[in-house]
Amino acid sequence: MSRLYGDKEDINSDKVKDFFNKRASKDEEGEFSIVLFQDKENSEQRHQEEKKIFYENVDVSGKKVLEIGCGVGRWVEALHDKCDSYLGLDFSEELLEIAKNSYKEFDNCKFQLMSATDIKVDELLIEPPFDVIIFSGFLMYINDDDINIIMDEVNEIGAEDKIIFAMEPTSCMETRLTLKDFYSEGLESDYSAIYRTEQEYLDFFKQLNCKEMRTGHLFDDLSDHTETNYMFYVIG
Repeated sequence: MSRLYGDKEDINSDKVKDFFNKRASKDEEGEFSIVLFQDKENSEQRHQEEKKIFYENVDVSGKKVLEIGCGVGRWVEALHDKCDSYLGLDFSEELLEIAKNSYKEFDNCKFQLMSATDIKVDELLIEPPFDVIIFSGFLMYINDDDINIIMDEVNEIGAEDKIIFAMEPTSCMETRLTLKDFYSEGLESDYSAIYRTEQEYLDFFKQLNCKEMRTGHLFDDLSDHTETNYMFYVIG
């Protein structure tokens, strides 16, 4: 297992997928533990803070929303009665099964099995363009070259005046931190993720043909991590 500082080291996407499938299969703590809020007692508080920041920065009224890497679909609860439609994409069959069972009563919300790096536009269950696109703690599991692919896809399927809302654990050091097959006591599993710097994310988001980028911090009073913090990015 490794903690790598500064090096641009790829993580294994198949192992990441296997990690999430296994996590879904032992859903003992409910949906908030699946989304990797390791301090489970604060999971609900964190989710409420996320929603507050989202509502302050993004208006989804009457708009088409796409979430890439939707996991168990927890954002549907916050969006279904405000947006025109919602489509959640994920590569984990097990997580999507939980999402479909949890939110099947919302006719305007759909979930689809599809890799973020191979979005088949003609097969999407909701026709683009999408007005709002969400990344929620998802890009940390994607290698650099694949993020460039995703940025191109977002430009293809996003509306001209699209808004992208991203929330990502971010390195608060001068360099990125990459975990490769690192055992996490909080998650009770080997774990791989890339904690990029704020500037690295901003450089990726510059590809999105948008005019403005804003950033801010989340969970400052809930986190005791010294190397990473949780940030949100609004690109529009």
